[in-house]
Amino acid sequence: MRAALGDKWGGSPAASHHEEVDEQLEKGKVSRSQDLQISGRLLLLARAVALVTVSALGLLFTSAGVLVQDGTSLDVHSSAAIALHLLTGVLALVLGWRAWATRRGRWAAVVALVLFGATFAQASLGGSSTLAFHIGVALVLTVLCTWLAAWTFGRSLYEEID
Repeated sequence: MRAALGDKWGGSPAASHHEEVDEQLEKGKVSRSQDLQISGRLLLLARAVALVTVSALGLLFTSAGVLVQDGTSLDVHSSAAIALHLLTGVLALVLGWRAWATRRGRWAAVVALVLFGATFAQASLGGSSTLAFHIGVALVLTVLCTWLAAWTFGRSLYEEID
């Protein structure tokens, strides 16, 4: 049915990519080991980005404590927040790319995208009148980020691909 719809409607780029990879695997142009190497490299990259993202969260919590206690380190807190935006965006891209390429880990890619969007919502609540919400969303970010880091380390670098 997918082939019939693909012919009639032009097919989706993802479907055509997977069909092309399947054809190349069958013809021997791309080996299973090459496919697994790509998956493993993307997962390794996701692990590195996830660890740096958790570190950025640690810096944010530290600078927030100093900011609340002494009223200093706003520049450090702001810089770490920008880094968090960038890192969560990269994490979402890497996990999305891996999910697209391997057809695995779609939930992790969605969670990473939610995490990326939530960083902007959290930053918008950074004023003194909305600080309680800012802190609450920071806790949600911490849970999501920690879960993603744990998820990346819970996967085998060379898991089987359907």
